[in-house]
Amino acid sequence: MQSRTALVTGGAQGLGLAIGGRLVSDGFDVVLADVDGEAVLEAADLIGATGVRMDVTDDAAVASVFAELPDGQLDVLVNNAGIISRQPASEFDSVQWDREMAVNLGGAMRCSRAAFEMLTASANPSVLNLASVGSTFGLPQRLGYSTTKAGVLGLTRTLAAEWGPHGIRVNAIAPGYVETQMMRSGFATGALDESRLLDRTPLGRFGTADEIAAAASFLASADASFVTGIVLKVDGGITIDGSFHARPHPAGSLSRTDPI
Repeated sequence: MQSRTALVTGGAQGLGLAIGGRLVSDGFDVVLADVDGEAVLEAADLIGATGVRMDVTDDAAVASVFAELPDGQLDVLVNNAGIISRQPASEFDSVQWDREMAVNLGGAMRCSRAAFEMLTASANPSVLNLASVGSTFGLPQRLGYSTTKAGVLGLTRTLAAEWGPHGIRVNAIAPGYVETQMMRSGFATGALDESRLLDRTPLGRFGTADEIAAAASFLASADASFVTGIVLKVDGGITIDGSFHARPHPAGSLSRTDPI
């Protein structure tokens, strides 16, 4: 069988590393790219991948990495690189705004653009963009992040429509609250309330990086060969829960005074 190559941005930790590891187990030759060159080399060693330093905000750096992919081959691109800041919208720093736009949204555009020619030569090419519950919710204190993740959906749909005739599938994964360093930082600063999040999630728990990686595995596979332009929410149901009352009691525990 011909080898398949996948490139995962923001691959030094968290979701990027988990997705890279899953794609390795699926038989891909995986290239992890990250702005932290030392960390991505260590991460790549852990999963049997190749690690490269790449700043997704720099056109030349992106072009250089794609030009050096083994055999000039690419089958799957995972645009995962992202950053977040938390501050009131009325005080949002312009420099940080530009930075989040450049990394979260601009990075996905630059890497997709650089990947196009190689993807057209693949038998099953696809692009996976990492969106977020922030693509659905308004997230107070995270103006830049929410705006970029909403933009990722527009990018996904436009590329899916334009590149479909070339056989390139483009989809987005929208994770919910997943056990990562980024989410835990929100608990540490008080920006997120753990108990409230759990109460608003129908499945009653946080997700794992491996569950996001499993969704990426499906969308990158031939099993998803007729799937393009979608946003796959992997969020435990948090974005569809319209209940604003206390969780119901377990079956059989209602008393005559319990509201129904």
